[in-house]
Amino acid sequence: MKVVITGSSKGIGLAFAKEFLKHGDEVVISSRTSSAIDTAVKKIKEDMPNANIFGSICDVTKTEDIEELIKFSARKLSSIDIWINNAGTNGYMYDKLVNIPDDTIKQIVETNLLGTLYASKKVLIFMEKQGNGQIFNLSGYGGNGKASHKLAAYGATKSSMPQLVKTLKTEVDNKKIGVRTISPGMVMTDLLKKNANPEASKIFNILAELPEVVAAKLVPKIRKTKGFGKEIRFLSGSGVMWRFMTASKRKNKFYDEDGNIKI
Repeated sequence: MKVVITGSSKGIGLAFAKEFLKHGDEVVISSRTSSAIDTAVKKIKEDMPNANIFGSICDVTKTEDIEELIKFSARKLSSIDIWINNAGTNGYMYDKLVNIPDDTIKQIVETNLLGTLYASKKVLIFMEKQGNGQIFNLSGYGGNGKASHKLAAYGATKSSMPQLVKTLKTEVDNKKIGVRTISPGMVMTDLLKKNANPEASKIFNILAELPEVVAAKLVPKIRKTKGFGKEIRFLSGSGVMWRFMTASKRKNKFYDEDGNIKI
């Protein structure tokens, strides 16, 4: 398969890329800086010499960057079977909305919401001409419509992802094109680590997982998914409940009792 992932020079995006490559797929990763892309591609090729991996700069808040990423991917891969809108940020701040700077709110909304809308539009145009393809949008904290305590802006952007899929289902006529959301749950990336405190770290120990673990479970599901349908989730509701019931087994998994990270 031919796969493109935005915001994928690190974290869950990079883990997705590596997992697709393990399946023999061709992958284009992207980031806002060339240095991040060069570093990520070099490391992957060192670990996987035969990997068909390519990288290109893309700031998803700029439509011209998205258009260039699509053109680059089409040249390198010849087609795009899977596009994952992974680029996102929580502003690296965990606080009440009234304490969040206006510029940070703007950055979160532009990256998470506008970036997904811009990319979805441009990629849908490409896939309509191509005749097929699948788009996946990353959900997150607040994506289920519930409160996102001290992450109001982030939660507001993620709550729009399911609604976007429902809307696009009414607009896309080609049955060989689909859009879905992916819910990776709590992933131990910079976005999560920056929000750690003694209180939150206890929940992180119970629910969070390493990017590689999440990608290993989700990528096979993503690869076989077609059309519109249910959200692809790392943890089901029963899975979350089970983790809380067996929380003692995960005590101090990532953080000690004082909230100090161990990894």
